[in-house]
Order: sequence, then C-alpha cells, then structure tokens
Amino acid sequence: MKDNKDSFSWQDSLVDWPDYTENSFPITTFREVSKLDLLSSSTALCGNEKSYLDDEMLSWLRHAERNSRIPQNFEEKINLKSNNLDRKKCSYRSFKNKKIAYDDFSSLMYKAYGYDEQNNTRGYGSGGGLYPINVIIFVLEDNAIEDLKRGVYYFYPLKNCIYRLNSFNGISSNKLNMALYPNRKKPYSNIAIGYAADLRKCIRKYQYLGYKNALIEIGLMIQALKTALPQNMGEFSCQDFNNRLLTTIADLDKRNAPIEIIQWIGRID
Repeated sequence: MKDNKDSFSWQDSLVDWPDYTENSFPITTFREVSKLDLLSSSTALCGNEKSYLDDEMLSWLRHAERNSRIPQNFEEKINLKSNNLDRKKCSYRSFKNKKIAYDDFSSLMYKAYGYDEQNNTRGYGSGGGLYPINVIIFVLEDNAIEDLKRGVYYFYPLKNCIYRLNSFNGISSNKLNMALYPNRKKPYSNIAIGYAADLRKCIRKYQYLGYKNALIEIGLMIQALKTALPQNMGEFSCQDFNNRLLTTIADLDKRNAPIEIIQWIGRID
C-alpha cells in the first residue's frame, strides 16, 4: 500500500511538459482567466449561506428548479418509451459515521479516475487528452478510510496511487471548518474530494477554450465518481466552501491550481 522510497514531487509529473515560463506562454490570457476564476469562485463565509435568496428569487426558483425550458418553435412532440426500472441515484447529505474499506476505496478511485493503460484512456473524456484536473482527497479523521491517516492526499492515476501531501499540521480545526464547511458545526462526512484545475496546463494549448474544457471535465469527473460508487455509498457536490483557503490548505497554488468544487462522499447504509 505504501511506498516510502517513491517520494513525490509535483515537479515529477511535469518533466515532459513544455516549460510554462517560455515567452510563448499566453500570459495575458492566463491573467484574464485567473481573474475570472477568482470572481466566480466560492468564497463561503460563516453566516453567509444563501444570503442571495430574497423573496423574488425564491418565487422564481419555484418555477426554475428541476425544470427545463421547452423550445418555442418545434415541428412535433414525440414521446419516447419510458423505463421506470432505470432508477436514478440521488444525492445524499446525510452519511453514516462508518469507515470505508481500503479495498473499496481503491476500487472506487480506479473506476472513477483511473488510467487504463491498455486503451490509453480514463473513465471520462478530456479535451485534447490534457486531463488538467487533479483529484485532491481530504480525509478529516484517522481511519475514515481504512488504514489512512487524516490529511490531504493527491490521487495519481498513471500509477494508481495516492500521495499524502500533508497531515493538517499547523492547521487549526477552526481554519479547516472555515475552509470546508463554514456554515455548519460539523462536516457532512469525513471525506471530501476536491477538483483542482491546472490552469496553466489547459490554457497553454487552448487558451480561453481550455478553461471551459476544464470546467466541463470537472462535471464529467463528478459524474464518473457518482457512477462508480457502490450501493452502500453516496455523494453530493458542494460550493459552500472557501475556495482560496481550501486550496492553500492543500498546499496548492491558489492562482494556478484552484480547487473549483468539492464532492462529499460517505457510507449511507
């Protein structure tokens, strides 16, 4: 399970990549995208949950939520055959305080994000095969995942392994609270998955389009994890967290590798 000899450095995975510091890098585009990312990022603060929901917004939401617009112009409506046996898996916000077996966690990571060497692909698509999204795992209690200590982990798909980046050393419980669940006394679960976008990587090739591709890819990864979950586990995606603070806790560059969204997972049986 562990390989202490194989010490990890973020630079290890960049060995064969183009030098980001070359003059050909679209630095102006990067700055504009980075600014947009900051403006659109979650900066949840304690007591600030859903402060945007006034009466007018609530009235509109009653019509807009769980609904889709019908095109104003169409030639014909055609009903498709329904299959009521194909049940959709809902989101969960209540989890049992039960640990996840190490084998189950290993299987989950591979099914959702793992690299298939034979077919040279992963469980989701990526624009241009760049795969600029890094999976960051926050384990809030020892043995929430069997045999794993609390801390921040990075999943490396090419070697199907995880690296512990830190053990929350020097990080107070209050700071962790403000970063992950600022409007709750307790976390939803003891495990959260963060999706960190390597903005320089995606912008280098596709510039503005690369940023859009990265956000689309996060959606694909969230669904890949949801589909890979065993029956005794559930999940839900969440923006009620402090983007910049959580990125810093993960020892990532908050400008170059921001965590865009988190996904809570846990046992539901």
